[in-house]
Amino acid sequence: MKGIIFVLFALLLFSCTAELPTSIGKSRQIIVLCNHLDIVKKILSYTLERPIYTVQPEPEFTVQYHPLALIDKYFRYHTLFIIGLIDEEPISSILARYREKIMSDTFGLFAFSNLWARGQNIYIFAARDLKYLSRGLTKYESRILKTFQKRSLEYMSKLTYARGYNRNLEKTLSQKYKFSLKLPFSFKLNSKYQNKNFLYFVAHNPERSIFVHFSNLKIPLEPENLINIRDSLTNLFYEGDYVYQQFTYAETVDFNNNMALKLIGVWQNNKYLAGGPFLSYAFYVDTILYIIDGMVFNPGQKKLDYLLQIDAILHTFRPFPEKSTNY
Repeated sequence: MKGIIFVLFALLLFSCTAELPTSIGKSRQIIVLCNHLDIVKKILSYTLERPIYTVQPEPEFTVQYHPLALIDKYFRYHTLFIIGLIDEEPISSILARYREKIMSDTFGLFAFSNLWARGQNIYIFAARDLKYLSRGLTKYESRILKTFQKRSLEYMSKLTYARGYNRNLEKTLSQKYKFSLKLPFSFKLNSKYQNKNFLYFVAHNPERSIFVHFSNLKIPLEPENLINIRDSLTNLFYEGDYVYQQFTYAETVDFNNNMALKLIGVWQNNKYLAGGPFLSYAFYVDTILYIIDGMVFNPGQKKLDYLLQIDAILHTFRPFPEKSTNY
């Protein structure tokens, strides 16, 4: 009860002041606050903590579970996920205007920004009663994951472009190669294989590489097809890289309003005894197949944050197929 009173007082106090405190915590850290942790852990640990193999597995998000009574300790964190019943505080007070909707729909997911700290994202999942708490979380698994992935991508984008990007390179790409891509200044263009419709960009410390490939090839967007195409390209242009399929998975996603096949997993190179994480997107715009890809090589160190920064870069990709005749 003490923690709840503290947070409600903090909410009132900060709403009356011009300056909120700065949020704290790591970028992929999620603080879950709930009185029913035995129920939610089984669902969220599978949904949010799935491993991404960067050779060694790293969880997509690090999740800490705490009872609602400790909210006064964690209310300033970047990302809070408050879960419970509509009659539990502080859920009841924050969602007062949505009470009738929740009682009618049986559960709902709500998002708030900068409620108790600057740069903060608070998500509240509220159910009518305990029966619908488990049902609702299970039904919303995909939506919950996408919500946190979107938030992570936005954060990584701000971090990646905090110092701007190479506008001259973006202009060159748009005029000469008929697509745009916002690349940080650390990335340099290599157009050695442009006649093969393959362009790549390299940055160092750690080693990162992004490539763009486009063609008139007409194939179903299926994992085996994308893996085969990627292997053929990287074998030729990356001196033997290939997809290590045991640690790679595929999913269909919305990529900048295009239906795309996404690969995320591990690449290897037997010649150089090297490996690391990568991700690829394949999609059609008009009749052109685009494959955009990013990889990281950072032996002995954590790699997932770098891979997610690459994902933020890839999401700035914009093709102009109608302007190009060189396919």
